Amino acid sequence: MEITNAAIEKIAKIIKNAKKGACLRVFMAEGCCGPTVAMDLVQKPDKDDQEIIKKDFKCYVHKEALIQLAKVTVDCDKEGEIVITGLPEHGGNCCH
Repeated sequence: MEITNAAIEKIAKIIKNAKKGACLRVFMAEGCCGPTVAMDLVQKPDKDDQEIIKKDFKCYVHKEALIQLAKVTVDCDKEGEIVITGLPEHGGNCCH
């Protein structure tokens, strides 16, 4: 999983403003079209999380998500919103 500098800056601002948690946690959640990327702010990792550090930015990624997100890039679009590209297709029947 690649996290761009723009995404790191945006997420760091969100964490600072939220004051809810100290770290971003990335995991997979079930959706109608297959697994979906989910994110939350947490104080500590779950037991199956792996710590990822890039340029002083730390996040926790669940071990099952690491496999699903191996080729994913977390970035910001032109409006500065977080976007995730490179997600694998799951072939769910509700999304066309």
